[in-house]
Amino acid sequence: MASHPSTAGLENATAYINGRVFTVDENQTWAEAFIVSAEGVFALVGLTDTIVAAARQHGMVVHDLHGRFVMPGIHDAHVHLLTAGLSHFSNIHLGLDEIMPMSEATEKLKSSSCGCEYAHAFGRWLSADVFRIKDFDRAHLDEEYPDTPVIIRAGAGHSLHLNTVALRESGYDLANESYPNGAYVGRRPDGSLNGEVAELATTKALLACPKPPIAHVRRALKYAVHRLHQAGVTSCQEAATNTLLLSTLRDMDRDGQLQLDAYTHIVYAPEFIAEESQPELIQLLDRAESFKTQHVDTRFVKIILDGIPLDPYFTQASLDKDGNVEQEKLFLYDLKEAVLRYDQRGMTCKIHCTGEGATRLALDAIEAARAQNPNGPRHEIAHCSGVHPDEYPRFRPLNTTAEMSPSVFFCQTFSPEEDALQDWNFPQMLRHGAHISIGSDWGVPESPDLLPGLEGILDGVGSGDRAKGAAMVLRMLTLAGAEAVGRDKETGSIQAGKRANFIELDRDLSLGEPGAFTDAKVRRTWFEGELVYTASV
Repeated sequence: MASHPSTAGLENATAYINGRVFTVDENQTWAEAFIVSAEGVFALVGLTDTIVAAARQHGMVVHDLHGRFVMPGIHDAHVHLLTAGLSHFSNIHLGLDEIMPMSEATEKLKSSSCGCEYAHAFGRWLSADVFRIKDFDRAHLDEEYPDTPVIIRAGAGHSLHLNTVALRESGYDLANESYPNGAYVGRRPDGSLNGEVAELATTKALLACPKPPIAHVRRALKYAVHRLHQAGVTSCQEAATNTLLLSTLRDMDRDGQLQLDAYTHIVYAPEFIAEESQPELIQLLDRAESFKTQHVDTRFVKIILDGIPLDPYFTQASLDKDGNVEQEKLFLYDLKEAVLRYDQRGMTCKIHCTGEGATRLALDAIEAARAQNPNGPRHEIAHCSGVHPDEYPRFRPLNTTAEMSPSVFFCQTFSPEEDALQDWNFPQMLRHGAHISIGSDWGVPESPDLLPGLEGILDGVGSGDRAKGAAMVLRMLTLAGAEAVGRDKETGSIQAGKRANFIELDRDLSLGEPGAFTDAKVRRTWFEGELVYTASV
């Protein structure tokens, strides 16, 4: 059986045969072969004999898949393209797997600063990243860097460690800096700043930090796209878009240099995540349509409502003992107005929520928008690591995607207090019919590979049947992502008429065999029929 068995207009097409093709098409889940037109579209999907006959008739080039597992290209629902690219080229990497003592961090910073090719490429600030630093005080940095501003990004991108000159150049009041809500400020015993700031308290530093030149932004984005291809990703939702990033993506696509579908969530608030002022961001949202290109879709908004459930910050907006939202943890208070405004423009809002209170407020805002605009766009709750049992039944009626991320954390062990606050409950979401997508939240030099983090959830997703769980997860990674951004008629599955974005792996993931997702390797990635990545053997 073949889908849409028409072979008209197949000059210069390519046939792929003898594969184990998991199509994610519910009408034809498996195929052996397919034809990709010269325009990069699946023209025919079916049995090898059928495809071979068409190939002979039209004199096509034939590519033998040798029985390997092929599936649609992966959709990563949450990435930070520019952050990841700049981190690779311009940051000194102190370590992301542990809590690092300050003395060790200082030594690594000192020994690596001369070897980082672009560390001072856009200003004299020195930039580094780390997961967490123990017992930080700016004095440690001041001794080695008395005149160079130093900015160390930590706390999964939600905190900074700064030396004295960086604090001063950013405009902090070292003695009397005050933040009533939505911020974390580290202090010395005398009350002065010790140089550690988190959430809204990072705004001054991130607005003051010099911005990279366009040539370097292009370099960083090309690297990021290449790394996504290595992970089998052919489309993604860029989760913190600003003017610099969006204008560069637009220009790259116009120049034919963007082989990736990018769905750009332009930041509404807060400013620190975009490293751009809110007036500029509002203007960018107002003219988002002018940045749209063939592969850059600008119908998306990003709002961060609360922080992160990580020690020592615990800036997530939870529910108190009386069931009330912790208002002091919120980053903005006009959520309902913002969601309604962009809902009426047909723009999807991705709302970052890690605490049960924030998730409840986000769903309330979406519900209020649905009441005024019943046929508005599908919105998203980003992360979904803190969802109260009362909220799971609300996702489906509100046509809201549960965007589960970061995937690397799904099977990771945290401290008991952190573990109690981080629960990606796939079975509960599925039980209530929620639409689910999966994101890496990639923004560091490490791999953006989504697959390893999914290994431990297969039993729960498939109710003990790992093959069933694998099939459901593969759909979340592909077609569900396309549905989330409203592009499921064009991509997300291997079907005639859809764009030919597909990948070849070294094993059959549909079987759900133990360890398969953990160890799987992408062998090749195609974007619109063009081979964009081949693994070295």
